[in-house]
Amino acid sequence: MTQELRHRFRHRNVAAIVAAAALSIVLAGSPTLAGVLDRIAEDGFMRAGTRASAAPFAQKTATGEFVGFSVDLLGEFRAAVERSLGRAVTLELYEVTPTDRLQRVAAGELDIVCGITTPTWDREELVDFSLPFFRDGTRVMVYRQRADRGIDFGQFEVGVVEGTTTVGIVEANLPTAQMRVYPNMGSAMQGLEAGEVDGVSNVGVVLLGLAASAEPRRSVVLVPRTRPLATETLACVLPQDDSPWRDLVNRTLVDMLHVHENNFESRYEEIYDRWFGRNGTLYYPLDQSTRDYLSNLSIWMP
Repeated sequence: MTQELRHRFRHRNVAAIVAAAALSIVLAGSPTLAGVLDRIAEDGFMRAGTRASAAPFAQKTATGEFVGFSVDLLGEFRAAVERSLGRAVTLELYEVTPTDRLQRVAAGELDIVCGITTPTWDREELVDFSLPFFRDGTRVMVYRQRADRGIDFGQFEVGVVEGTTTVGIVEANLPTAQMRVYPNMGSAMQGLEAGEVDGVSNVGVVLLGLAASAEPRRSVVLVPRTRPLATETLACVLPQDDSPWRDLVNRTLVDMLHVHENNFESRYEEIYDRWFGRNGTLYYPLDQSTRDYLSNLSIWMP
């Protein structure tokens, strides 16, 4: 090897070492690649996001407390982390919106978001998702008095929430309808009550939950009556490329769906009935197809 070649080789080695060192500094500073479980083991806090006006999945009470089905799921994950790490873990809950929920997880501000988020390939470019924990159909909610006059989607205005999959679903399935975009479902419901729109769209269970808690209480109809515009699965939002954290969340979900010995129902069904059973906030029983769909996750059981 000539002296010139040796010089070039040494120069390239030094450049490679400097580049590798710089990359290691960047990776060490990344909250996602550092690992959620590693950070929780150090500080004892699990930082989670959920919605403030999506009952019965999640809502904020007058005292500022978050309650709901997805909030209870977050409590199960907290307990699982506590068992896994062998230390006390505190669940910190923060309000998220449809427009900031993904970004706050991607930025490392939140460890997880559970609410009414549908996984899509576009969203997968920014974050990861858990296994599904709910499935429902997207429809349009109309006041019964309006529905009795007949519905012509060619002369119909639908309220949707920005940053949601509902926008694309309405565009694809009701191309002749007009859309009005709102920042959240609370604003959309106000628009419906004020007559700004003829109906509002979301998954059916969320629409019925909003109708049940609305003041004044109005009789509503979900359309189309015979089938949904689309079927959506709901999952928790997780940081990208953090397998230990994602595996813990998924294992917890699967274990919740498993009926253990001496039990008549799974932990998932216990929590589901608390919010959607006959004595729950909103009666919305699991249909057989959804039950079978979620039960198929049991193939992940050891």
